[in-house]
Amino acid sequence: MVDYFKDKAKEWDSPMKIDMADKFVSEMFKSINFTNNLKVLELGCGTGLAGLQIAPLVKSIVFLDSSTQMIEVLKEKIEGLTLKERSSAIKDSSTIINGTIDKYTTPDIDVIFSLMAIHHIENTQKTFEHISSILKPGGLFVIGDLKEEDGSFHGGEYVPHNGFNVQQLAQQLENSDLEVVKTYTYNNLSKNGTDYEQFILISKKAQNDIKS
Repeated sequence: MVDYFKDKAKEWDSPMKIDMADKFVSEMFKSINFTNNLKVLELGCGTGLAGLQIAPLVKSIVFLDSSTQMIEVLKEKIEGLTLKERSSAIKDSSTIINGTIDKYTTPDIDVIFSLMAIHHIENTQKTFEHISSILKPGGLFVIGDLKEEDGSFHGGEYVPHNGFNVQQLAQQLENSDLEVVKTYTYNNLSKNGTDYEQFILISKKAQNDIKS
């Protein structure tokens, strides 16, 4: 598998990326109670900008990314914490997986979340079906990603999806036995003089801790 982020991982944590992760996490907090009895998984964790904020709040977290270099940066971050910081931020039962989502097969996940990673996945339908299979009844799947754009966001670099038609994406989730609970635009991201809309979409297998 080609690591498209091999030469980007070391410089990934730019102010824009940090701000993007902070806004996504804040948006999740509006709808989801991350409590210490939950096992969560971050799909496309990258360097852990979002997941490392969630990790101290939950029972355990699975960090998963197909990029070896992103995973290496995440490990370096964790190793750089003091012993006290590490024990408070990352539980002993937490896991780091370098691979695609199909590498995780245990149906024991309460919440799966993914920020700006789904548009890098070729076969989203197959991915959503697998996600549905590893979520517990009542489990949530949260996507933060780009709405449809003209391909300029990645500067001409190939990605499988230039953002998403949210209605079509929601239909794929429904086809995977994941009911869409809510979706809306939550952020405008400026890059190279152009504004791109980001949406959040929350789906579930059954009722869970969604605030009304």
